[in-house]
Amino acid sequence: MMSQLRDGERQLEVIVTWAGDVDWQATGRLREALFDGLEVPGQPGVRLDVRAVTSIGRGGVAVLIGANHRASAAGRRLLIVDSNGPVTAALAALHLLSAFDITQVITGSQA
Repeated sequence: MMSQLRDGERQLEVIVTWAGDVDWQATGRLREALFDGLEVPGQPGVRLDVRAVTSIGRGGVAVLIGANHRASAAGRRLLIVDSNGPVTAALAALHLLSAFDITQVITGSQA
């Protein structure tokens, strides 16, 4: 699910919320949502909320890597919101945590 965070008329960022399994069936939809969000003009990046994700496979991790590279190349940011769940665990197991911006708490500066 994709939505936009706004402050009056000013768009602050695109928010993608994902729940359930990020398996081979879901990776295409996730990639489309993230890449579409990164192409929205005039916004600094995408906030991906994965707190409701129950599991993530290799394909899902590959989508996150691709989206992170795409965001960096466009001068934008991919911020992952997770509460030490399966996404954080998968990235940690692959020694990729340092490559991503991950937060557990959303502050005003991240909104």
